[in-house]
Amino acid sequence: MIVRCGRCRTEVEVPGPGRYPCPACGALMEVRPRGADPGLVAPPPPPPAPAPSPRVECPECGLRFIVGAVESAPCPNCGASVPVPDEGTW
Repeated sequence: MIVRCGRCRTEVEVPGPGRYPCPACGALMEVRPRGADPGLVAPPPPPPAPAPSPRVECPECGLRFIVGAVESAPCPNCGASVPVPDEGTW
């Protein structure tokens, strides 16, 4: 197997995985088995996206705003009570 020194870029033939000194500059080269490089491991999948927050429209003034999981919310613009739909209808 031919590897390249990380310091001086000299190509060196080695018998396999292990630690070898570079014959040109003396730097220690570590040769790992194929596929053992931790940099080649795939990252874990991202966590699932959180459920969207419901957006409601005030029947009095028409303002659209986001609310939490409540039955009704006061409109921040006019104060009217705005019903919040069930989670399945967001």
